[in-house]
Amino acid sequence: MSVYDELERLLATGSWGELVPYLHAPASSRTGKETRAWYRSRRAHWTGEVHYPKFDLAACLRALAVALAKPEQAARWLSKLASDWRSGPADELLVELASRRGRDWCVAFLETASTVAKGDGFLSAWIARLARPLIAAGLAELPTGPAFAKSWAELHAMAASEMKWALWRQEGHNGTPEPLPTGSLVEELRADPVLPEALSAALAGHGVIGILERHAVPSWELGPAVADLVAEGRLDRSRILADAFVALTRQDTPSTQRGIAKLLAALDLKGPDLAECMPLIQGLLATSHGSVTAVLLPAAVETAHADDLPDLAATIFARPEKAQKTVLLKALTGPHAVDRWGSDTVTIALKVAADVPDQAFAERATKALTAIGVVQEAAAETPVSDLWAAPLPVNDSGPAATIEPDEPGLAAALSRIIRSTTAADGAVFWDAIVRWSARSPQEVRYWAWSAHQSLGDGVRPPSALWAVVAAADVTAKTHKTLCDKFASGVHAPTDWEFASLSLTGAVHEIFASETTLRLGTIPYLLSTPTQWNGLLSFDALVDRLKGYGRTPVGPTDLFLALLRLEATPPERVTQLDGLSLDLWSPGSRWRTAKHTGDAVDLLRQWIEGGGLPKLVARHDGATVTVEPVRLPIDISLIPGIPPGLLAGHTSDTHREYHEWAIRAETGFGIVPAWPDLLAAKTQTQYDQAARHPPRWLPMMAYAPGPGLAVQHDIAATLCHADEDRRLVAVEAALALMGRGRWDSTAYTECCLHLLNDGVLRLGRLGHSWEQLILAGGLQPLWPTAMTVLGKASVLERKPAGLADLYGVLRRYVSAVPDPQIPEPVLELAASKGSSKARVEAAAFVAAAAQGEGRA
Repeated sequence: MSVYDELERLLATGSWGELVPYLHAPASSRTGKETRAWYRSRRAHWTGEVHYPKFDLAACLRALAVALAKPEQAARWLSKLASDWRSGPADELLVELASRRGRDWCVAFLETASTVAKGDGFLSAWIARLARPLIAAGLAELPTGPAFAKSWAELHAMAASEMKWALWRQEGHNGTPEPLPTGSLVEELRADPVLPEALSAALAGHGVIGILERHAVPSWELGPAVADLVAEGRLDRSRILADAFVALTRQDTPSTQRGIAKLLAALDLKGPDLAECMPLIQGLLATSHGSVTAVLLPAAVETAHADDLPDLAATIFARPEKAQKTVLLKALTGPHAVDRWGSDTVTIALKVAADVPDQAFAERATKALTAIGVVQEAAAETPVSDLWAAPLPVNDSGPAATIEPDEPGLAAALSRIIRSTTAADGAVFWDAIVRWSARSPQEVRYWAWSAHQSLGDGVRPPSALWAVVAAADVTAKTHKTLCDKFASGVHAPTDWEFASLSLTGAVHEIFASETTLRLGTIPYLLSTPTQWNGLLSFDALVDRLKGYGRTPVGPTDLFLALLRLEATPPERVTQLDGLSLDLWSPGSRWRTAKHTGDAVDLLRQWIEGGGLPKLVARHDGATVTVEPVRLPIDISLIPGIPPGLLAGHTSDTHREYHEWAIRAETGFGIVPAWPDLLAAKTQTQYDQAARHPPRWLPMMAYAPGPGLAVQHDIAATLCHADEDRRLVAVEAALALMGRGRWDSTAYTECCLHLLNDGVLRLGRLGHSWEQLILAGGLQPLWPTAMTVLGKASVLERKPAGLADLYGVLRRYVSAVPDPQIPEPVLELAASKGSSKARVEAAAFVAAAAQGEGRA
């Protein structure tokens, strides 16, 4: 059997171990030459054959790459073959093959790997797995690329994850005994030949410690493991502390900050550790996650001098965590506080504490001031009378951006759209491509290929760009298959590309296929929006129909024009008199009575039938339901349109979308007047556990027809755990208020449903409401605020954060001409007890009375 045939057999069977004689063969030998010739001609083919569960084939290709390729090529190819790559005997072969290539090759290979490897889910762990034995053998150095630290953390987290899931399975089987993995993280780290340098790199890498923290379980926690190794003398405690403090200066992920905080706690952080770096620690206390400040503060208090105390108090008493405030207040009221820091310094710090919004906490600080002989003067009230005014108006209309149909125009538009986009941009980009293709199709294809190649990884350009690049793959047959698949909803379970699409995304796929087939044969698109919010004017549509001459109209293009068409009075259909245009189909064999007709007649029928119907949304418990609708035309006349587009949405019945699956072009740009449909179908992405930033909330708020579902998503995000996400919701709420589209009744209904479901986090909500109030939203917000306070105050078990919400509203109640305090609030304020909620309620009622007295 020839070398070629034997290598083909080995890869077909995944026999990586039998490749060794061919990989060891000298390059000048006949076997070596034939092996290399086969590899050059067949590598791409076999790489394309790698898919689940062909892991042995991937092992063969990895061995071939290490043995035969240049180091930079080998690193890139191994990175592409990293899916589901777990530790095994094949890795020993890779280390042996790399060793044979020499030190220079190994250094270049690992350095490139640490630069190009990407992805999550342990996809880069292979770098550390190969690097450690090569470094230990003196054949390589610690790679400097950002992926190495991540790979080192992933390597150790993989073993921790096995324990984590074993414990989960045991718990899921009601505690049925199950063999658990052996070992511990300290044992793994003790045997790690690059531990000190790798740990330092992990602390310096963004999000790296968070990988270990997310998989931590008993015996697999980084902090205790490092503490043991410090005690054994294997690690330098001072170096770790210095690296950790520098790492905390980044705005890193919460899991990474928690992991570093646990590491510092395990190292028993004390005052002397911070003595030389108090300015840095002051900054960390102001910007770090609460878990970090909880560890740093006791040591900071222990080492703080009188000069440090005022800044320390200003920082801590401005933070939201009550536990940290209590730690500092306890230190300030201790028996030796005045002797240690001086009466004047302690007084300054206690006065800061006495000004916090928490009424009960402020009273404790005031009593402490009285105890040292200081009378706290009443703070001058900030004037708030100007806050009771109509929200600032927001411009919600304007023409869509224009794109010149040539290379400079499209290049400039592409640069803008990949950074920030509107509901109309993707459609306008498509129209420019169509217009340029009508004039010079070859220029369009060349430019699109070049522009697509120039884009970086992770950039999502307008769909028209890729459509031109892949135009050769679209035929009348593929278009018909696509239409049949979407119209029937029948697809293979493994057809993820189809299953992951939203309904509006499916409509866009049909449009893209149809338009790609027609490039060069149509002068322009009918459906291109004229407004930046995605709407299309009737006059523009009529002019476009007249300019088509005898060119057939694309049915999906027409359908999108109908979905985007502005509200049009029925009497305007007279402007269509005398117009007639056939609907296009890709071939005579597909031209059936069902899919033929007159485009102008469909437009006339649409307008006379009332146009796009408004969505009806309602609450179903703490979720939002959208009722099904009927369109004025029969959508079966438009090939490929999924019937589910008109089915509305009911949670647990209809599929919901992940926020990352929605794009402005394929979501809001398809039916711009239906933001409630997308809001309902993505509502779970805006709850307390949402992982992705709510980037589409502002676009929902600026859409032509926001309703109850949009306000529900805003209401949920206004009390999200992440402050940045809450501020996005504040922006969206202000947009609705400025447009005059804020519905106080609907927002109140949303809040009450969330309150009844136990997910209206009042403390976080108070922060968001304060931002809204300061930006001019007090007037539309107040009715909801009073209703929520009233409902929360009558609950037998008062919701967490109720006192904080009272504290926020107390600061602005004097600006309200007639606060109309609910009876339950008055009753709580007048009740007996010392709960924080009662104290804050009494202060709120008193502030309201003072405001009315001044009025």
